[in-house]
Amino acid sequence: MTSAPSPSSNRRRALLDIALIIGVLLTLKSLLLRVDSIWSYAGPISLLASVAVATWCLWRRRQNWAGLGLGRPKSIGWTLLWTVVALILTMGVGILADALATGLIGAPSEAVQAIDSRYQGRFASVKGNLQVYLFWLAMAWIIGGFIEEMLFRGFLFARFEELFGGVPLAAIIAVICQAMLFGHQHLYYQGVAGWIATGAIGLVSGLLYLVFKRNLWPLVLSHGLSNTIGLTLLYLGLMG
Repeated sequence: MTSAPSPSSNRRRALLDIALIIGVLLTLKSLLLRVDSIWSYAGPISLLASVAVATWCLWRRRQNWAGLGLGRPKSIGWTLLWTVVALILTMGVGILADALATGLIGAPSEAVQAIDSRYQGRFASVKGNLQVYLFWLAMAWIIGGFIEEMLFRGFLFARFEELFGGVPLAAIIAVICQAMLFGHQHLYYQGVAGWIATGAIGLVSGLLYLVFKRNLWPLVLSHGLSNTIGLTLLYLGLMG
């Protein structure tokens, strides 16, 4: 009969998994940023690769995504209600944090403005173009709605919580750690203010993950809906 891994062994395995995911996420993105033809897709591609590695890490431990919150919800009604709550809170916090961060830090540098303009240029053809709008809508749900929530609120949260197991408020520390990484994912094109704003969204989302009893579905759905609202405003020409 095989004995259960010791707490110290679990912490080492968690640290290795975290290091592996961060290594893949940052290294691949750094390499892709150097290629002009796929520069704007560096984030999505590195996220997809990281989730593939995370899936392997789960399989290696005989775990799965259902165990991290993507299982069948116990209540569809509560899940939909929580989705609305998450949508209102994350969008509200994001808008407020962005305004505060911009006010504290000031206008972005010319270099950051150039990067942001280059990155956002891929959305320039969304306005009035149904085909392009639907393409990015699908991408927004796949990358933002599913991949980011699975990786940050699901996998990395669980591994950080395991890493700090035995420490008081380990779950809160895990919430903070995943939020910092989530914000950093947006640093390369949104600057420090964007890191703070998206980090704040990640912090609220992590706390909601706990409130929702580790059910990822409300966060997946609210994230996808938030992206849908933004893209729809672009499509209708109501947001630049």
